[in-house]
Amino acid sequence: MFFDIKKSGAILLGNNFTVDGHYERNFRVVTHFHADHILQLNKSISTCIGIISTPPTLEVLSVLGYEIPKKKAMGISYGVKIAIEDEKIELVQADHVFGAAQVVVTNSNGESVGYSGDFKNPGKGTPILNTDVLIVDTTYGKPGFRRKFRDEVEILFSDYVNDSLIYGPVRVYAYYGKIQEAMKILRRNGISAPFIVDGKIKEVTDIAIKYGLEIKDVFSAKSPEAKDIIKDGWYVEFKHFHEFKNRDSKFTNFALSGWEFSSPIRDVDNKSKIVALSDHADFDELVYYVDSSSASLIVTDGGRKGYYKEFAEYVNRYLNKKAISLPKD
Repeated sequence: MFFDIKKSGAILLGNNFTVDGHYERNFRVVTHFHADHILQLNKSISTCIGIISTPPTLEVLSVLGYEIPKKKAMGISYGVKIAIEDEKIELVQADHVFGAAQVVVTNSNGESVGYSGDFKNPGKGTPILNTDVLIVDTTYGKPGFRRKFRDEVEILFSDYVNDSLIYGPVRVYAYYGKIQEAMKILRRNGISAPFIVDGKIKEVTDIAIKYGLEIKDVFSAKSPEAKDIIKDGWYVEFKHFHEFKNRDSKFTNFALSGWEFSSPIRDVDNKSKIVALSDHADFDELVYYVDSSSASLIVTDGGRKGYYKEFAEYVNRYLNKKAISLPKD
């Protein structure tokens, strides 16, 4: 079974598919809608026969400005196997952002190669692939990237938001997908204050709700209801992560980051905090995923940088599994 990873970020699976990066293949697969996984997507839309992803990912890509012709848009639900020439492709759920997927390609000889994409919660929200070859994300592929407080973050974040609402409105800053995950976490932990959203965040949230994410009482900032809510001053507003640098001290501000490992919540100033809420597996979760898979070869993905060489060395040395890192220098 052929596979490769290009320096451009394209992951080649079998003979027909390029994943999360452009390459001259008939089909482009998009595992999810984050920027580092939609590299050169417009070029793929122009040259590929089909663009494959889950239905919610296709809809979010449209919100982000990608115009995929209907004849090229191939929305595949989890667990459905599609035959293309002498290969079959299947998208498997990944706990990352809503609609995120792992990819499995199997040839006519029964040989299989899988790509984890970005994920967290292996064995729980993210099924572990048992393909012959497993290509795995290594964003946090060094032993120093451990979150010992991983299981505490969600409830602490919710408690901090709840306490802050006593003193006035709250703003939460994160990337698309993680915003909707934060909404789900807050609702699950009893935060009942209205949510205020605008622009693309509103459109992406509508898609998340359409596909089953349990988020209630979300209001467009331009609606009459939202104007009354804002006057009352008891609400949570969601903004894109890039806007955190221009935060307003009239709010209590929370920025959600995957690059905090020392503490679950860290003060930036007296009105702003960084929350260590990540949608990526930390080092221990990566080890658990790889150690639990029956794959005979582990390939660590360096197409999006990360610590792929270090993680391949760790797998070879400590997990008694064969591992290589790609792309080669």
